[in-house]
Amino acid sequence: MLDIEFVLKFLKENRLEGEIFYQEKEKHSLTIYGGEVEKYQVSKEQGIGIRILKNNKQGFSYTTDIKNVEETINRALAYIDYMPIDENWSLVKEVEAKDIKKYMEDPPVEEKINTLKEVEKKIYSKDKRIKTIRNVVWEKICENNKIINTLNTFLEYNYQYQYVYTEVSASDGNSERSGFEFETGRTWYDLNFDNLVDKVVWKATSLLGAEPTLSKRTTILLPSDVASDFLELLSDMFNADNVQKNKSLLKGLLNQKVASPVLSIIEDPADERSLVPRVFDDEGVKTYKKYLIEDGILKEYLHNLYTANKERRNSTGNGVRLNFKSLPKIAPFNMYIKPGNRTEKSIISSVKDGIYIISLMGLHLADTVSGDFSLGIEGLQIKDGEFYKPLAEMTIAGNLKDLLNSISEVGSELYFKGNVVSPLIKLEDVMVSGK
Repeated sequence: MLDIEFVLKFLKENRLEGEIFYQEKEKHSLTIYGGEVEKYQVSKEQGIGIRILKNNKQGFSYTTDIKNVEETINRALAYIDYMPIDENWSLVKEVEAKDIKKYMEDPPVEEKINTLKEVEKKIYSKDKRIKTIRNVVWEKICENNKIINTLNTFLEYNYQYQYVYTEVSASDGNSERSGFEFETGRTWYDLNFDNLVDKVVWKATSLLGAEPTLSKRTTILLPSDVASDFLELLSDMFNADNVQKNKSLLKGLLNQKVASPVLSIIEDPADERSLVPRVFDDEGVKTYKKYLIEDGILKEYLHNLYTANKERRNSTGNGVRLNFKSLPKIAPFNMYIKPGNRTEKSIISSVKDGIYIISLMGLHLADTVSGDFSLGIEGLQIKDGEFYKPLAEMTIAGNLKDLLNSISEVGSELYFKGNVVSPLIKLEDVMVSGK
């Protein structure tokens, strides 16, 4: 067991300002393949990260050997000698908070196994064109974290989430396509297995026989999962560290129009609809709801303590640690596009000619500094409000600024499947290259 008092006493006796991040993590994983259990595994990990501030320098070290923390402290101290002087490092003072959640217990392992086997059966029976299922995987992540520092701060929080995913391939004898889908929830009982089956089969089969169509300017629909991936790409542009290092397209544009008036992007960590609600960040700063873009106007960047200190302002409560092995970075806890008024079905039916995107390829290659992008797309052509034929081997290219300003409508349905989510978004007059 970690002796927190020993660490604090050691730091204080040596007149050091320091922080302890202690983490316990447990992961459960169950994989079904061919009607049998391929893997069932439970892993546990605990560790401590120690951050020390001395003479406006920062040192950091971590270990999984929590009985030997003195060596970790000394290692962090040794690293300080090589770090540059920077007056912007700081720790939160005199904050005490706990965010301990209780979760419904899982069913017995046998029930989980039977449910995942049933998912596999349903996928095959749903459509005879489904030829193979790579596997059906369920995983659960549980964490308990403590943040303690020499400035009388003590924080503790826990969380849990689960997800199930699968990938399948389909064939009609002439072409083959694959589909991937996942479902998330805080507990086993929040996972929608029937929705998983329906969506993964539809994704795999809907693109069979896909081919390119003529290049043209047209309406584009990004359904919720694709729009969420697009928003995750954009999230880097709100990172204050990127802004301060001239690595963001949005630098210098606060309170200016950067997108269509129909677009509002919100970051609200404590929203109870989110997968992992957080009332304080990994530095002890209280989180709050904020508009990053409101009606097309850029309102805010995301800050942790370090970037906030550089601008002599308050942190936005977005100091995030990946684990005990890392220092706080900047990231959204729960970012989403504000929903509109019409359902996805209603928006589709209003499109005379357009493309419903099922897959965007190459998002990770888009440049969030210049805004330039070139993406491969697969999807369904829409004609007079109905899906007409599958499309593939096509691209959209341009600049993210133009794409943000081409958004004409946002759907009403929002599903909190991750920490960055979006309803369907509709874009007008987008250049699509095909044959």
